Amino acid sequence: MTKDLKNADSKERLSMVLGFQRVSENTVDETKVIEKGKGIYVYDSNGKEYIEATASFYVASLGYQNEELIDAIEEQYRKLPFFVSAMHRAPGKSIELADKLQNIVPNKGAHIMFASTGSEANDFLMKLMRFDAIAKGKPNRKTIVGRHSSYHGGTIATASLTGAHHEEFGLPIEGFRHVSQPDYHGNRLAGESEAEYCDRLVLEFETLIEQEPEGTIAAFFAEPLSFSAGFKIPPLGYFEKIQKLLLSYEIEFVCDEVITGFGRTGNLFGSDAMGLEPDHVVMGKGLTSGYFPLSAISLGTSLYEGLEIGSEQHGVLAHAGTFSAHPVGAAAALKTLEIIERDNLVEHAKKMGCRLKEGLMPLTEHPMIGDVRSFGLGVGLDFLLRDDNDVVLNSNSDERSIEMYKKLLDVGMIARPAGRSLVIAPPLIVKAEEIDDIVSRVSAVLDSME
Repeated sequence: MTKDLKNADSKERLSMVLGFQRVSENTVDETKVIEKGKGIYVYDSNGKEYIEATASFYVASLGYQNEELIDAIEEQYRKLPFFVSAMHRAPGKSIELADKLQNIVPNKGAHIMFASTGSEANDFLMKLMRFDAIAKGKPNRKTIVGRHSSYHGGTIATASLTGAHHEEFGLPIEGFRHVSQPDYHGNRLAGESEAEYCDRLVLEFETLIEQEPEGTIAAFFAEPLSFSAGFKIPPLGYFEKIQKLLLSYEIEFVCDEVITGFGRTGNLFGSDAMGLEPDHVVMGKGLTSGYFPLSAISLGTSLYEGLEIGSEQHGVLAHAGTFSAHPVGAAAALKTLEIIERDNLVEHAKKMGCRLKEGLMPLTEHPMIGDVRSFGLGVGLDFLLRDDNDVVLNSNSDERSIEMYKKLLDVGMIARPAGRSLVIAPPLIVKAEEIDDIVSRVSAVLDSME
C-alpha cells in the first residue's frame, strides 16, 4: 500500500533514501514531493510552484513536458521498446544516434559507446583504457588523475576519480591521483596574478607526474568548467598550459562533458567554448534532457585501435551493458538534438546567459558576495570574501550558500549550493522574463540575509 505522506507523521522516515543530504533528514517534513513540471517550473504535492533554476542538477535542458520529445519517446516505445546492443545486433535508432554524435563531438574521428549514466560512462571509459593498455603491452599504464572538488560519478571508480568525499567511503582505491581545482578566487595567494596562479598549478601537476613511475599515468579527467566544485571557471591560459604538459608526457586528456555538453556553455560543447582538444569525451544529462537515462563516450582513435587489437587477441571485447544504447534513449537523444539545433537553443542559451550575467553581476558589490562567475547559461555566486590586501576573510561561506538555498526554496526557486557558492543554471528554454524573475528573487533573498 502506498504511504499517505500528507497524513503521515512529519518525522517519519521515507522508504526511499535520498542523497546529498543527512540521512536523518530523510523524513516526510524535510522532503518536498515534486508531482509535475511545465517549462522551467515544477510543482510540489501542495501545489507550490518553483522555478527549477538548475534544470534539476543541470539535466532538463528542454524543461518539462516537451510534447514533441514525449511523442518521439512514445513512438519508439511502440516500435521497439527495448533491445540489447551486443553480439552483432543493435537497434537502428542507436546506430543512428552514434552516427549523429560522431559528426558533432569535439574529438573528430571518434567512435561512440553508450551507457546509462555519466557515472557509468566515466567508469566504462577507464575500464576500456586498461584494456587498451594491456593490448598494447603497457599493463602498468592505468593511473588516472582528477582534480580536487570535481565530480565524475558515484561508482567505486568514479567516486575515486571524483575529488571529494573520499574519507567517509574509504576511497580512493589504488590508481587515482588528484591535483588542484583551478579556483583563482578561493586559492590564489594574496596579490597573485592569474598567469602566476596557472603556472603554480601546472608545476604542481608536473611534480605529481615526475613522482609517479614513468609511463604509468594513463589520463587526466577534467570538466571544462566545474559546476559541482562551485562553478569554477579556469583562468585564461590554464587549459592551454595543461594540454601542453599532457602532450609532453603522452598522457591522454578526457573531457567530462556530462554537464557542459549540448548547449550549457553557449557552445554545443564546453570543449568548444574553452578551445580544448580532448582525446576522449564523456556525455550525459542534457543528451536526452533527462527524459531517459542515457550517456555516451566518444572514444578517440588510438583507444579504438587498442580495442580492435585487444579483441583480436582475446577473441572478444568482453564488455556491454543491458540498458546501454537503449533504443528509446536513442530516440529521445535524437529528438533532443533536433530540437536544440532547429530552435537554435545554443545561441538562445548564450543570449539568456548574458541577460543572467547582466542581472547578477552587480551583486559583486553586495557585502556578502565575494565573486560572481558567469559562463554560458550559468552563474556562480561566491560567498568567500577577501579584504583590501587580497586575504581571505570569512570561514562560514559554505554555510551562507546553504542558507541562501533554503531561503530561495521558501520563495519558490531551486538553486544549487556547491561548497561556498550558489549555482544558477536554468533550462536552455528559459525566457527573458523568467531570467528577470530569477534575478529578482535572488537579489531579494540576498538582501534579506544581511
